[in-house]
Amino acid sequence: GAVPTEIKEFKVYSDHAMTVNTDTNALPFPWDKIRLPETVKPQHYDLLIHPNLTSLTFTGVVQILIEVEQDTRAIILHSKNLQISKAQLLGSRHPQDLQTSEFEAYEQIALFSDGFTFEKGNHVVHLEFYANLSDSFHGFYKGRYTTNSGEVRMMASTQFEPTHARAAFPCFDEPAFKANFTIRVRRESRHISISNMPKLRTVEMADGLLEDQFDTTVKMSTYLVAFIISDLQSISKKSQHGVEISVYTVPEKISQAEYALNTAVTLLDFYDDYFDIPYPLPKHDLAAIPDFQSGAMENWGLSTYRESGLLFDPEKSSSSDKLGITKVIAHELAHQWFGNLVTMQWWNDLWLNEGFAKFMEYVSVNITHPELQVDDYFLEKCFTAMSVDSLTSSHPISTPVENPAEISEMFDDVSYRKGACILNMLRDFLTPEAFKYGIIHYLKTHSYQNTVNAHLWESLTNKWFMEDSVDVQAIMDTWTLQEGFPLITVEVKGQEVTLKQERFLREANSSKTSNFLWQVPLTYITSHSSAVQRFLLKSEKDVLYLPKKVDWIKFNVDLRGYYIVHYKSGGWDALINQLQQNHSVFSSNDRASLIHDIFQLVSIEKIPLDKALNLSLYLSKESEIMPVTQGFNELVPLYKLMEKRNMEELENQLKGHLVKLFKTLIDRQSWSDDGSVSERMLRNYLLLFACIRRYPSCISTATRLFQQWKESDGKMWLPTDVSLVVYTEGARTDEGWDFLLEKYKRSVSPSEKWIIKAALSYSPLAHKLQWLLERTIEGEIIKTQDLPSLVISVSKNPKGFKLAWDFLKTSLLAVETPIDASSSPGIRRSAETVGNTSDNILHCCPLL
Repeated sequence: GAVPTEIKEFKVYSDHAMTVNTDTNALPFPWDKIRLPETVKPQHYDLLIHPNLTSLTFTGVVQILIEVEQDTRAIILHSKNLQISKAQLLGSRHPQDLQTSEFEAYEQIALFSDGFTFEKGNHVVHLEFYANLSDSFHGFYKGRYTTNSGEVRMMASTQFEPTHARAAFPCFDEPAFKANFTIRVRRESRHISISNMPKLRTVEMADGLLEDQFDTTVKMSTYLVAFIISDLQSISKKSQHGVEISVYTVPEKISQAEYALNTAVTLLDFYDDYFDIPYPLPKHDLAAIPDFQSGAMENWGLSTYRESGLLFDPEKSSSSDKLGITKVIAHELAHQWFGNLVTMQWWNDLWLNEGFAKFMEYVSVNITHPELQVDDYFLEKCFTAMSVDSLTSSHPISTPVENPAEISEMFDDVSYRKGACILNMLRDFLTPEAFKYGIIHYLKTHSYQNTVNAHLWESLTNKWFMEDSVDVQAIMDTWTLQEGFPLITVEVKGQEVTLKQERFLREANSSKTSNFLWQVPLTYITSHSSAVQRFLLKSEKDVLYLPKKVDWIKFNVDLRGYYIVHYKSGGWDALINQLQQNHSVFSSNDRASLIHDIFQLVSIEKIPLDKALNLSLYLSKESEIMPVTQGFNELVPLYKLMEKRNMEELENQLKGHLVKLFKTLIDRQSWSDDGSVSERMLRNYLLLFACIRRYPSCISTATRLFQQWKESDGKMWLPTDVSLVVYTEGARTDEGWDFLLEKYKRSVSPSEKWIIKAALSYSPLAHKLQWLLERTIEGEIIKTQDLPSLVISVSKNPKGFKLAWDFLKTSLLAVETPIDASSSPGIRRSAETVGNTSDNILHCCPLL
């Protein structure tokens, strides 16, 4: 289904630059571009900020040392929703008053004085301002939480990426305008404040307020500035390299902070060594913010997180929670080097930040936490990226963007996941050692500076330590400057292997497939040799020769490449035959990628469905998490499609096929927390599927456990890996649903709350689902920040799909805050996901 424009279009900014911009006072605005002039550069900000958590307003004073590179009549900088009460130029003798003019559409202000010229050289501008604390989840915004005794406590925190520092203080709010920041925060004695740097001192003011004065930051971009005023509490520990690491949470959840603290210490030490560059600040705080919409944010020295992304309850958090928390901390700490120390020049290369941080999650956690088996989940990121990247609406990783709405749209699966996948492909191609050497060179060469794609490729070309250098830029430009990815068609005749590449596209559109050419680092194994062979495909067609005839050939070993493979002339039959005879010849990643590729080829009618179903038969012998979940991801949407189209007979046949395939594996599952992380996550997945599909033995165990848990008033311990299954079964009745809701309201464990919320949204009770959606708008029981994920969850429930769609079309349009333009990527994605669920077999929920 197409997404209605009223949901999809949240843009607030005009798409065309006006030749003459007029401000609020109807005077001509002296600048007509959305990007600031490059001839005025900030060097240092002295910022005093004073939030009032009673009136929910704030006042501020900023003094900016600027360097003017050529004479100018006006200084142009960013300011959004701030009232400027005083503007002055500080001179050697006395301050000179400046006039201000505002152009709201571009969120800019101009500072000028009639007949005055800012001459080349350094100047200090002084601005005083005030505003309301924001109602949204960005800028300088208010948050609140309720204590166990029911008391509501207020706090104020920041989320500036990408373009919201300008809503907290007037500034040059573009990533390339790096400067040093000296921050002071005024507060009441009942609160504390934290910022990017350690606090130097606290000074008592005449009016009884306290002023925290923080050390000056290193040279950094505005979007990384942060300050929080709250009553959060912390625990701390020093890293091996002497960095003070602290985790901040609301007082009642401080017991859940220990895992994050130990993990952060381990990971920061790992990056210090891996990048061969010491973390440059004396401390790093990780703060769990009750009201927080992003997943997490890498502010330099003060990273911020959703509570569910940081807090681990040993009693109630699952193995999946532990994996997720570890990865998100690894991501934000990787940013301290990739993004903070070295920053993209402009948002079109956001992927240099996000693709790298996503990629480093896996590199770091694989080494620091081998027991989490993080490598098992990397290829799923690439499959997700491909599902978006195979549409005509995809965009190149590096895409021109100008206004804040376009910039926000860059925070998507292409920037994060495709970015990580092509870096993984390059690392495999260059070798991990050469790749690591190159990125250390890149970080050291460009520390405290801004970069473009070419700088990275230059460092990775490694002419300075590899004998036969590779033109990395020529290869990688084909992956970053054009959208999509290749379909490689392979045909084996004797020892000759013919290769052909074309764009893989799920919609027929010849203009979007022609003239696409990639340099593809191919890898392959054969029935004769498990040693990985390599071939760089640069042209549309090419041929490679094998030393001897083979029974089968498998390309894209372990899915280290970002492409799909089609095997012609019996190639698929040979692979299917091998899977059925002995599937362990292929790694679990290779098996998952064969399942993925063959079903993608069905979707573009290159292969009949019966051949893909024939391949899936081997799954009755499968026990590894990635091939099993990939099997579900491909097969469940097929019967969901039939379910929606009332094709009852076919639907039941497919459901029967699925239960038969996995019956042995389902019957082997224990209702416990035993086993490796992957085994535990697979258990949760299989048992949830079995119960939702009304598999008798699963229903009886889940029902019994729920009754016992309910009779103990929720005090009986349930194995964390099966609690979602048990709660989901309990949520099928009104009484069970209401009991779970009460437990949700009282829980102080973010992990437990997430599991209960998921179970409530999986319920077949339509009136309860409707109630749940409506409560999210109010934000009292279920936080508004959880709206996108809840809507998607309800939409994947057969009883909730229409409810979610109607809710998006009606209720959501009535909400102006806090869900506004800047939140739109999350909201828009939920709308698109719900819209796609109706017909697009590749976007349906894997289980419900």
